[in-house]
Amino acid sequence: MKNLKIAAIALLATATVSAQDIANDKVPTSLNSSFQKAFPNASDIEWEKDGVNFKVEFDQDNMENEIWYSNNGEILKTEKELTLEDLPSAVIATIKSKYPKYDIDEVELSEAKGKKTYEVELEKWFNEDVKLMIAEDGSIL
Repeated sequence: MKNLKIAAIALLATATVSAQDIANDKVPTSLNSSFQKAFPNASDIEWEKDGVNFKVEFDQDNMENEIWYSNNGEILKTEKELTLEDLPSAVIATIKSKYPKYDIDEVELSEAKGKKTYEVELEKWFNEDVKLMIAEDGSIL
């Protein structure tokens, strides 16, 4: 019984600490206005509050995007879905040399503190998918 209580408390604490969806009217007006001005064509907008920070998930041009904002509106991190054509040549060269028989399935660009990284999911028939983190210069992280 004691273990059950501990498990229940741990589960409740985990749920409380994780990000929670919030309505648009609960997002600070200046932050929401700044977002709307920067992304006027955004659709399927969903806001979350994670501690004191905010995260917005949205679609733009049929691509998924996420932005993390500090409580004062500073952009902390962005993630956006990319097409194969958006990949830098150094990233493509690394993939072709290290995984020549794989196809690129999904690509996502993350930017934080001025650093860009590309998360690339590769697939090959009858093999397990491979996920890579690649720096802008083509080095595998």
